[in-house]
Amino acid sequence: MILFFIVIVIILYVLYYLKTHYHDYKYIEHSCKFSSNSVYNDSREAYAFDMTKNIEESSVFKKYKLEEKFVYFYNNLFKNVDKTEFGFAYSNGEIAKLYVNDNNNIYGIEKRDNKYSIRIYKPDAYFKKEELDMFLGKDKSTLLYTLFNIPREVVVYKKYDQNYNFKLNFYLIYLEKYLIHDYRTQIVTLLKTFKCKLDNIDKWLDKYSDYYLYWLAIGKKNDIQEVTFYYRKN
Repeated sequence: MILFFIVIVIILYVLYYLKTHYHDYKYIEHSCKFSSNSVYNDSREAYAFDMTKNIEESSVFKKYKLEEKFVYFYNNLFKNVDKTEFGFAYSNGEIAKLYVNDNNNIYGIEKRDNKYSIRIYKPDAYFKKEELDMFLGKDKSTLLYTLFNIPREVVVYKKYDQNYNFKLNFYLIYLEKYLIHDYRTQIVTLLKTFKCKLDNIDKWLDKYSDYYLYWLAIGKKNDIQEVTFYYRKN
């Protein structure tokens, strides 16, 4: 009887552990965009799945209720892509973006107002600061590098968006893993420099104080500069 009880306890513990610790996704990444013409939006989060772990895509699509059009794009537009990772991003509770990673080249589909567009992210493992000087102006570029201790050569993704005729309009800079709590001042200084709206900025900083920054994106849309932070729980 005692042995039976021990077995039951062990089974219940294993089931509890699997429920609370097992995830089919590799990680969840949150992002928050700041700009000069709108208040920040921190409703976005992306789920990434590792294709080296024998993930069954169809089961994932069904579980997360990926709409048929995204499934179509995945199976057809990205049919010949060597997928090492795929993911999708939520915005305001709905899946708005689908991504695939082709050996560090990232391709994405965005849904906005029931229209779909392509974006491409190309990696530059030896990005030079001088290129960002040309894009932002040397003073802003230097401030960015100083605030976040960015080395002169750093991994950067360059974003090309179909909505902007595939012209380069965003740089995503790798930050390695910075605790938001430790970079509150730097974050606010950067946002002020780019004249971003700071309404309720303390609320956002407090909410995610124990999250880690992994990427910082700087871009322009119709001459409006935007700053986006990408962060994870660990």
